[in-house]
Amino acid sequence: MTLPTVTVTIDQLFSTDDNMRVVKHDEADKRTLKSSILSIGLLQPMVVAPRPKIGRKKAEGYVVVAGEGRRTALAELADEFPERRAMTWDCVLISDPTKISEVSLAENYARKQPRIAEIYRGFANMKADRPDLTTEQIGAVFGYDGPRSARIMRLANLAPELMTLYVAGRMDDAQAMAYAATEDQALQIAVHQQLAEKPHDHQRSAHSIRAAMNVGDHELTRLIRYVGVDAYREAGGDFEADLFQKEGTGRIMHPAILHTLAGTKMAEDRDQFEHTISRNGRVLGENWGTADLRFSWAEEPPQIKQYGYSQTDSELAIREPKRGPLSDQDEARCVQIMNRLTVLGGEHDQIAEADEEEAARLENELADLEDARSIILPKKGAVVGIATLDTDGEFTVALYYASRAEKGLEVPKGTKATAAAAAPQTPEEAERARYGLSKDNMQGLMLMRRDMIREELFYTAASGSTLAMDWLLYSQARTILRGVPSWNGGTNYPGDQQGILSLPEDDDGSSKLHGIVKDRPERAKWAKIKADMRAQVWADVRDPAEGFYLFRAEGQDVKNKAAALVAGHMLMATTSNFNDGRTPRMVRELANNIEAEPGFNRWRDDLDVNEDLFAMFSHKARLDLLDQWGMGDRAKGMKSSETAGFCARVVNCDEADAQLLGFHPDDLGEAQCWMPDFLETAPIESLPEPTPEDDDDDQQDDDQQDEDGPQDDDEGDSGTDGPEAPVDAQEPVEAE
Repeated sequence: MTLPTVTVTIDQLFSTDDNMRVVKHDEADKRTLKSSILSIGLLQPMVVAPRPKIGRKKAEGYVVVAGEGRRTALAELADEFPERRAMTWDCVLISDPTKISEVSLAENYARKQPRIAEIYRGFANMKADRPDLTTEQIGAVFGYDGPRSARIMRLANLAPELMTLYVAGRMDDAQAMAYAATEDQALQIAVHQQLAEKPHDHQRSAHSIRAAMNVGDHELTRLIRYVGVDAYREAGGDFEADLFQKEGTGRIMHPAILHTLAGTKMAEDRDQFEHTISRNGRVLGENWGTADLRFSWAEEPPQIKQYGYSQTDSELAIREPKRGPLSDQDEARCVQIMNRLTVLGGEHDQIAEADEEEAARLENELADLEDARSIILPKKGAVVGIATLDTDGEFTVALYYASRAEKGLEVPKGTKATAAAAAPQTPEEAERARYGLSKDNMQGLMLMRRDMIREELFYTAASGSTLAMDWLLYSQARTILRGVPSWNGGTNYPGDQQGILSLPEDDDGSSKLHGIVKDRPERAKWAKIKADMRAQVWADVRDPAEGFYLFRAEGQDVKNKAAALVAGHMLMATTSNFNDGRTPRMVRELANNIEAEPGFNRWRDDLDVNEDLFAMFSHKARLDLLDQWGMGDRAKGMKSSETAGFCARVVNCDEADAQLLGFHPDDLGEAQCWMPDFLETAPIESLPEPTPEDDDDDQQDDDQQDEDGPQDDDEGDSGTDGPEAPVDAQEPVEAE
């Protein structure tokens, strides 16, 4: 049966006690409903009945028996925008008063609210239907702010398999939020499959899920809050925030970078703290150091052993060290801040919500001024500082007397006092201590084990195992990709221990050579591929053992790329700036092999034959080329700075340009097919048999390489011109 409808304005609708829904909508529900109405209109009509008589007088309008929340939202929108009062709405009309309660109950009881997981899936479908909408715009449809919208979209973008479980009720909200801590759906699925094999429910809890995804590690979270997410990302680290946890919690993909930044910042904060301490009027400076102030850093507070167990000797703590005065300017500023905070607090010392941001800013400034005051150490007794980071990543320093003797206290009877602990043992020292070995004995045993492994590698290779090859590729690729910070703030790539001698990041030779090649597109491609590989987990992970495990699990494609990376670096040995300027024989041989590979054309077909390339030749060589192409007359009188551009124009000219230049077809074909001889592939002739006299001459030539570089034949050439055209690749060369 189809019920009749009636069209009304908002002013014709009234509430009624006949509506069976007594619980009113809260403010959040009303905001969401109003946003939805503004965005897509009123989807479900209200159910109304004629307004009952007031005494004998017929009442105007209708009462809402189902849809009071919608009526309230429309009324509030009309109050905000009066022009909307004239808008009309179609409502279902109940004429029979005896049917009002039945319809109200049916409308409210039969309409089942969607589960929260179904709502999240609806958000995902909405994003798929309207990819042009941002997360903030989708949230605005329902009155959500940016952060809440981002959290909802994270849940909406769960892996489809996990969303199916969530909608079916086989995954609770906490577990779904834990998986949504990352947008990496592959990682979500991998962790779910891993935890599904666990025998107990608590092993699949939200905490276990985050731990398996390396999200929210307490130590790393403390460090990222200390260093700052922006600084970590600027250093090349990747961070994915967990939107459902406290700020600073998330997935840290490059912990090695974070540890390095934290160590550097900790050293800076320690140094800054040292410059805030004083003793008996002495401060750090040109004549006084920390030893003169009898101050040092320790790993843990002094301990005391009592009743059979050790604990921190709390009697040695300097809980409230004496602070020095502020400067007159800072003191005046403190008074201003205190007065302003008093005004904001009002009579009842309660800060209004509108003033909370200003009050927080002033309190932070006051704390900074307080921290700037110097710390006056006790007149006597050595003091140690213990630097720590709290859970919010704040740098704090606790001060202790170094020992009970330094404070002048006696050791209680039956107890044993110890000074502040020294730096902890290194992993190597701890391992030797477990076995009771000296350093030399441990080193000897390690060498024995190394030789045993070397022997076993031959057996694995003979049986067809790729273990040795994988280790060779991984160890050299990791050395190339993962630099070591140097003392001057740069990065070193030492490869001696991996069989890569004197490995630089990019060997450009002299500054002149660097200027020639640094902006070449080939260099940019090489650097881009290296940067992409450097971002891989196996290359960046701090523990090389873990990195080797991850590398072997990557598959043959990654191994092939690692081999290409190592091979590319090995080319440096044949292109050193100490050679004679000819194309090295090994480079030409490798080019021949590349061209012979199935699917490869000429190995340098993608060379950009442009003005930059011709600028590397001498002016005389460029004039010779133009003469070969029938452009010798045109080139007469050209300056050195003009011939490179003209050569590039000739080689790259089109049909219209060829007519303009008056090109003969034969000359045009020769110019457009031109390729430098030394870039062409050619047979590699055998090296001549060396003689003792040749060896002596070679050594003498090598000693003069830096001074006897190739010169320009044309005196009018600019200083930016490159060397003469290289010797033909067909010509035999001596050993590099």
